[in-house]
Amino acid sequence: MIKHYLNVEVAESPSQVQQGLMFRKSLAQDDGMIFKFKKPQNLKFWGVNTYLPLAIAFVSPKKEIVKISYISPHSTKCVDSIEDCNMAIEANYDFFKNNHIEIGSKIEVINEDYSTLVKFLN
Repeated sequence: MIKHYLNVEVAESPSQVQQGLMFRKSLAQDDGMIFKFKKPQNLKFWGVNTYLPLAIAFVSPKKEIVKISYISPHSTKCVDSIEDCNMAIEANYDFFKNNHIEIGSKIEVINEDYSTLVKFLN
């Protein structure tokens, strides 16, 4: 069953991954960022230079959410995936909770003409 769509910017290059959502003052409710990595690895994120409270879903190579963490603005505390993942999805702090997206939910990445969507499945 489809849970929801999220419009995402794609971060693939090292500089895009490093920048992420830093310095953003606002983020539309259904917008976010997907981080794609060539090889599965233990992913780590923090909130330095981030003005918005964020939620981050760590996604396994099987396209399954294995962990959801929360990042406070300007936090130097790292959150990590615990297991090897090849994607992470950042969204507004309450996006996953409000849309009943949880550990075990599957995702599908859809590339449209000029946008990328993440479709959440259960």
